[in-house]
Amino acid sequence: MLTLLMGWTALDDALFDESTNQGLREALPDVAIAAFELLTHLGDGAALIVFATLLYWFGTESRRRKRALVIAIGLGALAISAGMKGIFLRPRPELADGYGGYSFPSAHAMGAAAFYGALAVVSNIGTRVQRYVVAGVVIFLVALSRVVIGVHFVGDVLAGVVIGLAFVALILRTDDPEPGSVFALSGVLAFGAYLLGSREFTTLTIGAALGATGSWMYVRNQPADPRGAALLVLAAICLPVLIALRFVFGAVPGHWVLEIVGYAAATGAIIAAPLVAERLNDWPPVVWLQRRLPFSGRVLDPDQVTSR
Repeated sequence: MLTLLMGWTALDDALFDESTNQGLREALPDVAIAAFELLTHLGDGAALIVFATLLYWFGTESRRRKRALVIAIGLGALAISAGMKGIFLRPRPELADGYGGYSFPSAHAMGAAAFYGALAVVSNIGTRVQRYVVAGVVIFLVALSRVVIGVHFVGDVLAGVVIGLAFVALILRTDDPEPGSVFALSGVLAFGAYLLGSREFTTLTIGAALGATGSWMYVRNQPADPRGAALLVLAAICLPVLIALRFVFGAVPGHWVLEIVGYAAATGAIIAAPLVAERLNDWPPVVWLQRRLPFSGRVLDPDQVTSR
């Protein structure tokens, strides 16, 4: 038992040794460090939300369910990360002076593993090997960037990647998982983390899970074929509302009910957007804009091209 304990302590020291961060920074030229400071944004929560939303909105109708599943898996990873951070409360490396939040596990690494890993599985672009290689490279670069810029230990990013990929494997172990169930699971995980004392984005995740679950249950069996211009116009209308909500959250801190309701409304709107946007297809501003866009339809998937 003593030998096992000593071995675990040595492993913990190796994985959470700040000298590794310092050594990497000293070994890399300034241009490489600057590149990693840019690459790390591929794992930003905001960037992943934007990527997932665009893929969901501009994907073919036949693959809308799979696109929703990618969003659901990303939300679940956020719930797991938020819960673990708020429970372990592990401080960041000293190099991350002024960088908020907790260190373990890396939310960037976990989010990247969950999002890009899920996308590689459900997408039909290229071959499976090509998708897995690209996803693996992106995940590795995001994880490495967190160590290089000094905001996470090696153990943080390893845990994030392993848990993120394990969550993808758990959800996608069946051929056709239901996105609504994964959205609901994300809410349960976030609520459980909140009860255990975590306050790391738990209200955000609870609200987003509630909104996504309700919205998906409403739209899942309703086909939608909005023009690209209709989606763009709808986004332009809704964006000021979302920005206003963000300012409200900042001005009224601590009102967790307001945060849950606001994030539920925002996420629900994202899921319902294709159905709502379709009703704007024949609106004159949409028709005018569609004629001036560099694409005639809205589809990104190679297996279907709309005639609009």
